[in-house]
Amino acid sequence: MIKARKLLISFLVTVLCISALFAGTVIYSKSQASSEMEVDADVYDTAENTLKSFLGLEESNTAGGSGNSGNVSGYTENGVRMTQRVTVMDESGVLPISGTVTKSQDAYYPGTYELKFSNRAILTTKANIYVKMDVEPGEQVYILTGDKDKGYKQVAVVSAEPGCVTFETALIQDYTLSKTDIISAQAAVASVMKE
Repeated sequence: MIKARKLLISFLVTVLCISALFAGTVIYSKSQASSEMEVDADVYDTAENTLKSFLGLEESNTAGGSGNSGNVSGYTENGVRMTQRVTVMDESGVLPISGTVTKSQDAYYPGTYELKFSNRAILTTKANIYVKMDVEPGEQVYILTGDKDKGYKQVAVVSAEPGCVTFETALIQDYTLSKTDIISAQAAVASVMKE
């Protein structure tokens, strides 16, 4: 009888351990799956706009948009249809060049964005680059190349459209777009350091 009781207790402890291990594995996998499923709203907007552009569908005006107003509907003031956050366009139409825009977390230069392209290229003709970013109409935006460590070189200063910045170039490379005049700010800091 004692031997049977020890065998039963061993069996129950083994079943309990296996059940606890299985439950822990299930809970862990569910928590990992839910954290991986969180997607930014910009991803959904980009996917929806891309799908609509491929299907040739127009934006619906039911959400109160006019169909031609800034970043709400995906159009710039010039009527250019932006299917993603970065659109490169020449006289023949939209070029198959992809880029990403990320907001810089540098506290010294607020309103700064990094524009990175997957491939660098030299175009045969100039193209317009349209970038969706948080800007007000008419706001000055500085287009720069380089980085904080090596220094910046100013390419252009443009006036923003509502929610969009446009500049012209024949060189596809990484750019820094900033509402702050970074070159002047760095020069001011350098002159203070010399004194």
